[in-house]
Amino acid sequence: MAATYLLVFIGFLLIIFGIVYFKGKQSKEEPVEDVLARLSQEEQTLYKMALKPENVSHTFIYALSTCHHCKKTREFLDEHQIPYTLIYIDNYPKQLYKILLEKLKVYNPRGSYPTIRLVNGQIITGFREQALREALLK
Repeated sequence: MAATYLLVFIGFLLIIFGIVYFKGKQSKEEPVEDVLARLSQEEQTLYKMALKPENVSHTFIYALSTCHHCKKTREFLDEHQIPYTLIYIDNYPKQLYKILLEKLKVYNPRGSYPTIRLVNGQIITGFREQALREALLK
């Protein structure tokens, strides 16, 4: 019986310790400006474009570096010589990734990949070859 109380007490202490530890880690996040300043100029430019893709003069793609559908989309656009800008949001630090994901969800609430924003504002989600053909190969 005493062993059970001891285990419950230890479990309780571990939970309290975990909460305190992880809250402390969250509050120590660097300001976004500092994180952004450590990126290369190209990464900074892509990040800024991703926040305002409506200002990009060609197709803009939110993608993941490990996504098969993102790769197929790139191959399709390359094959048809369609200019695009692509950002792999998973290559960005956590604070910036969260911001990019929120921006992507403005265009695609499901947050799926790739999320493609055409110049005319049309959004295509996933690699849908027929939709890409109809929208881009007129």
